[in-house]
Amino acid sequence: MGQDTYKIIKNKVTEGLQDLESRKGRFRAFEAIRPAMLKMVPDYPELSNRLREIKTYSIDLLEEVIVQAQRSLKEKGCSVFVAETTEEAQNYIAGLIPPKGLIVKSKSNAGKEINISHHLEDQGATVIETDLGDRINQLAKSEASHSLAPAIHIPIERVTEVFSEEAGTKLECTPEALVVAARQRLRNYLINADIGISGANAIAADTGSIFLTENEGNIRAVTMMPKTHIVIAGVEKIVPTLEDAMQVVRAAAVYGVGQDIGTYVSVISGVSESLDPDLDQQAHGQGPKEVHVVLLKNGRQEAIRAGYKESLYCINCGSCLNFCPVYAEVGSRYGYKYLGGRGLVFAAFHGDLEKSEKNGLSLCIGCQKCKTACPVQMPTPEMLWKLRETAVEKEGMGWKKEAIFSMLTKPKSLPTVSKLAATFGKLVLKDSGQGMSSRLPLSSLGMPKERVIPKLTRKSFLTNANPKTITRPLKTVGFFPGCVVNYSETDLGEALLHVLAENNVAVKLAQEDVCCGIPSIVSGDMAHAKAMALKNIEMYSKFEMDALVFVCPSCAVAFKEEYPKLFADDSPEIKKKVKKLAESVRDINEFLFHDIQLKAPDIKVSEKVTYHDPCHLAGSMGVKEEPRNLLQGIPGLDYVEMKDADTCCGFGGSFSLSFYELSHRINEGKLRTIADTQATILATSCPGCMVHFRDGISQNNMKQKVLHTVQLLSQAYGRRP
Repeated sequence: MGQDTYKIIKNKVTEGLQDLESRKGRFRAFEAIRPAMLKMVPDYPELSNRLREIKTYSIDLLEEVIVQAQRSLKEKGCSVFVAETTEEAQNYIAGLIPPKGLIVKSKSNAGKEINISHHLEDQGATVIETDLGDRINQLAKSEASHSLAPAIHIPIERVTEVFSEEAGTKLECTPEALVVAARQRLRNYLINADIGISGANAIAADTGSIFLTENEGNIRAVTMMPKTHIVIAGVEKIVPTLEDAMQVVRAAAVYGVGQDIGTYVSVISGVSESLDPDLDQQAHGQGPKEVHVVLLKNGRQEAIRAGYKESLYCINCGSCLNFCPVYAEVGSRYGYKYLGGRGLVFAAFHGDLEKSEKNGLSLCIGCQKCKTACPVQMPTPEMLWKLRETAVEKEGMGWKKEAIFSMLTKPKSLPTVSKLAATFGKLVLKDSGQGMSSRLPLSSLGMPKERVIPKLTRKSFLTNANPKTITRPLKTVGFFPGCVVNYSETDLGEALLHVLAENNVAVKLAQEDVCCGIPSIVSGDMAHAKAMALKNIEMYSKFEMDALVFVCPSCAVAFKEEYPKLFADDSPEIKKKVKKLAESVRDINEFLFHDIQLKAPDIKVSEKVTYHDPCHLAGSMGVKEEPRNLLQGIPGLDYVEMKDADTCCGFGGSFSLSFYELSHRINEGKLRTIADTQATILATSCPGCMVHFRDGISQNNMKQKVLHTVQLLSQAYGRRP
């Protein structure tokens, strides 16, 4: 990513962070949608897997289902046009519009994709958005800020102003009065419209049925009242059967807004007909005489060929946005055409990687919340990492990251840097209690003067570590400390050795330290990532061990999930080593709770403790209950659960260096939930999260200590930190 692109993104982030009115609206929507969705999803335990099967089958056989859908739609009297490009779709639709025609349009992501409203207005037509939020945006000359609640960023006073202007009279500034005014105006447009334009939630290939779901009722009116109905849908909306289409509609409601089904579900199977018994023939009914279905290809086959087919599984429910910490803070500045990470993939498979970069490719924090919230389990972060890899291949890393990642591949580089930093850091850093803060602004590193950074050690953990010799161990494990433990959180490494020794577990350590490679992987730098991974594979494959344990879940995910991908096309010998290592990976909480009979600690820890779930540990590895069970087994400890314990802290490794203001804003939300618990200790299971929380706690003058679960357990076994 070049400096010019970086400046563009930084400006977008700054704009988003400063737009507090929009933020307020987003969080108001989240407060309603998130709890409803989380409550509703468990009632449909098989829905996500079933939907993913449907979408996988449909995209794998896309050309076949397109042909079948065309045939079925035509048999029902619909006209079908398959558009290869935006321009083809625009021209076909424009050819259906009468001169100066009146068009009523419902919410349609595909319509937005081809910019159809503006295109038709340029041709002299009048386009009226009938979705209430979209209509507000249209009158206020604003852009949608959420896929399901597009006008949440506009305050009611502004809505009253634009509605009053349209009505020609001053309206009362209440939701009820505004809805009445909107209904009156929109119904007049609906009655007089020449054309109705809608999208489609799903199209059943076997019956040629178009499914639409909504809560307002405007879509039903748009599709029934005008004499011509135009449907715009990406080809990925086609599914094999009527039953499959119903699953899509169900999932859109369950995951999108936390309802069991939308208030209105319309199924359109052809043009409107009425059987006249006197004439014994078909006659036109009350609905449209013509139904035109425009199926967009528009780069989708290119996405499949490039390895992004899962981006086409999306059903546009917006669930990912409701849980994305980056979107929550910067809103519509993140994404292109489609909001959020999926929009960045969309930009790239339309042949414009630069658009993807300028609209936030580097902003994904990798927390996996979008993936866990998605009804089709779409791996958006992994797709964005792959796009970053393409960008690095085309443009390079930039000298800063190139230098850092090159250093991380050399075992002797980090000890030297850490020693120098520990020795001379006092010249520019001062002790803040939680860590070190700068005496001078570190603007070149994206860090303000008040930022607290971890203390670096003169000697690494591996240099000083002395695991206890156990003659008849219950188990033998390897331990990968990771960079933060090795050069900053050395006490965490010592705590792990102590806890394992107390439980008669022998520990093997490597002779030299190399980064796990996850920073390079998420940055798209596969060359350095593979170099780091290969050194680790060779080192740890030599160990005879029952498990390879980690206190850092990001490192664990690198070994368990990313190394098999990195070496998928390598030699059988390497792949065998990678597989064996991946299968041996255990987070330390997981190992202590499941793999051994844990010795009960007997020393009281008289503290009130709450727990934060690290993203990689909870989201990628599924380890949530184990650390809580370990904490609750410590004598004297008063455990209290915080609200939204698994939301991201905002660290994201190098993300917090590149976009510190955004990282810090995300962290502030977590700090409020921590303060609400009145806990004296914040426990977590990720050294990176610990570093970030100490920064936030220091800057907000909070008093909580931040410890890893293993450090608390070590205290309960009698060790002083």
